[in-house]
Amino acid sequence: MNEIILLLLAVVGIFSAACSVALIALGKIIDNFPLGDEENRNRGISSPTESTKLAVIMFWILFIPGAWAVLQEGVVTRIVGITLLFSICLFMFTGLVFSFAVLSAMKGRKNAYGDTVVQLGKEVP
Repeated sequence: MNEIILLLLAVVGIFSAACSVALIALGKIIDNFPLGDEENRNRGISSPTESTKLAVIMFWILFIPGAWAVLQEGVVTRIVGITLLFSICLFMFTGLVFSFAVLSAMKGRKNAYGDTVVQLGKEVP
């Protein structure tokens, strides 16, 4: 039984590492996506790059206790570990889907306006 759990834990770890790299790359792509004349863009902790890095760090902080709990002998501890690993994997998958949706919406918006930006409140000569 422990061999199966170790195999599944390795599969989850590889899936998580790949998703972490993809999520950070998507955050960088979204953050560097050109949206018109935004020279004075503030990039703080709420920017896509920094928030995805923070989410990935939180994921791995929760992955370690989940992996530890799965490897324990107690039934309740093992169930808690499986639940924790399943929930953070769903979190990672949801983050990936949401990032792809945001990137798709940004590309669609750019293509719809033909690389022009509509600005309200400025006079048109």
